[in-house]
Amino acid sequence: MRAASGRVSYHRRMAGGEQPTDPPPSAPLLRASDSEREHTATLLRDHAAAGRLTPEELDERLDAAYAARTVGELEALAHDLPVVADRAPDPGPERSAEHEAARRRLVHVIGQSALICAAATAIWLATGAGDFWPKWVLVAMTIRVAFRAWGELGPAGRGERGHRRAEARLGRGGSGGSGGTRPQ
Repeated sequence: MRAASGRVSYHRRMAGGEQPTDPPPSAPLLRASDSEREHTATLLRDHAAAGRLTPEELDERLDAAYAARTVGELEALAHDLPVVADRAPDPGPERSAEHEAARRRLVHVIGQSALICAAATAIWLATGAGDFWPKWVLVAMTIRVAFRAWGELGPAGRGERGHRRAEARLGRGGSGGSGGTRPQ
């Protein structure tokens, strides 16, 4: 975190939400921790990604950050860089895990359908190759996979529907379900 003065502030918010008082004047002389060094390195990488530092400057500052012994040395590495607001956590990984689970379920359905189609074709071959009746099995399985794919990966995929159903069961909105109360 960076204070309004442009100096790096390593103080965290207190439990009640109140802000700590300004650090004592000797704070730059305090020994830097590994997490403070890593925080400064991350800050420097973010500024380099934004184009504020050249790759050479980034290398020099990263070397200095990991070699820094005091908070003041870390602050000096970012003194000429603008204050950047902390980024909000990225919700992507949670959604990605949900999406991967839906993809695994879909691959399972595709595998089942392929086995059913292969079995139907094997039966057709074993009973004498007349009219290719397994085409209807192929059409049915293709429709099944298409509907399942839309249900899993479409705009309101299974994860969203499951969330809405759980809320409806708990009486927090949504449609359907018991609504959490019984009529009397």
